[in-house]
Amino acid sequence: MFNHSIASKSVDRRDDSQQRIEPMAMGATMYVPVVHPAVQAVVTGQKYPGLRSVVLCLEDALHINDIERGMLALRDLLAALAAAAIGSAHIEPLHSRPGVWPRRRGGDSGPLLFVRPRNLVMAMSIAALPGIGMVDGLVVPKLRIEEVEPWWRLAQDADLRLMPTLENPWVLDPVALSDFADMLEEQDKGRLIALRVGGNDLLGLMGLRRDRGHTLYEGPLMWGLSQLMCQLGSRGHALTAPVFERLDDPVTLIAECRRDAAFGFIAKTAIHPSQIAVIESAFTVTPQDLVAAHEMLSGDSGAVFRQVGAMAEPATHRPWAKRIIARSVAYGVA
Repeated sequence: MFNHSIASKSVDRRDDSQQRIEPMAMGATMYVPVVHPAVQAVVTGQKYPGLRSVVLCLEDALHINDIERGMLALRDLLAALAAAAIGSAHIEPLHSRPGVWPRRRGGDSGPLLFVRPRNLVMAMSIAALPGIGMVDGLVVPKLRIEEVEPWWRLAQDADLRLMPTLENPWVLDPVALSDFADMLEEQDKGRLIALRVGGNDLLGLMGLRRDRGHTLYEGPLMWGLSQLMCQLGSRGHALTAPVFERLDDPVTLIAECRRDAAFGFIAKTAIHPSQIAVIESAFTVTPQDLVAAHEMLSGDSGAVFRQVGAMAEPATHRPWAKRIIARSVAYGVA
């Protein structure tokens, strides 16, 4: 088995002044198997120029018999990306600078790049790979509450960002979810980009799969999504919406994305390049909402006033207004 010890390699250390990744800047994040034949073209932005963030998957998208091949593929990819970065910067070649590798700097040379390992042990091996600075962060698979602190320690040591995936049974337990929210408050917030919701896994716990023509908001998972937004979104955590696995139903995808945006999700995972533009168009804001948001934040607005047939109360609605403006920057105006 391909293996590395985090202590045996020089791990890239990006300094803490690196610009923080804004969650909405990720857009529609696409998952790609790490052994995909065009993986380098994908992560450099050559294959899908509109893709803003990509996750190289070594978990669900990779057969267990392909784990070693996947780790080797990731190692070779990071080395190639690092070599290209060094070449473009006109600095010394890798072999003359042992232990020193370039930094990716948040998608400057392609979409934001994340890796999804199978577990914490694999993540430690990945964090020790030469060229890990080419990666912006890790997607934590099936996060368990007792693993929160170890994941954060790893992210700190390797100077990586985290996107934990919420897809285990405890996610549907309001008490456990509250405990998790409390635990997040004790961690370095700068390491957390967003929390990803594993909708298919949560449905699978109930023996269910989404029906054609129905959004996730028309079934039992609606309650779970509400809990996640109420307990985590209310504390300021960014959440990304679950995948839509029907590739031949763009009408329902658009409807679900609009519900996602209205629900407070900041983005949605894509499983196919054809979904990227559809998802991002559904997260645009209306001109009316954008005007209302700017008016809400204006220092000239009253404490309470009438606005497009509704009561506006800046003391209450400022968070909404800031979200609308952030969405307009990330996704544009419809």
